Amino acid sequence: MVRPVSARESLIATLQELANEARSEHGDSWENVTLPAFLEAMAAWLRSYERAYTNTGRPIPDDPWEIMVAAVHAATMYE
Repeated sequence: MVRPVSARESLIATLQELANEARSEHGDSWENVTLPAFLEAMAAWLRSYERAYTNTGRPIPDDPWEIMVAAVHAATMYE
């Protein structure tokens, strides 16, 4: 039986994937390439993430791990 991937495991995998991407030639395609810019973008996205979901007709996740997965992805491009 295959165990489903938890949102926590998904966050860990996402962080590793983004770290690898940041080290590659694709890292410069991010809007927020410095750590301060990335963290500021993540904070800004987390302040209003509910709107990101409601504006696109998606339900707001209940799982905080799932929200963090979305936040780290958003921080690469959120302005």
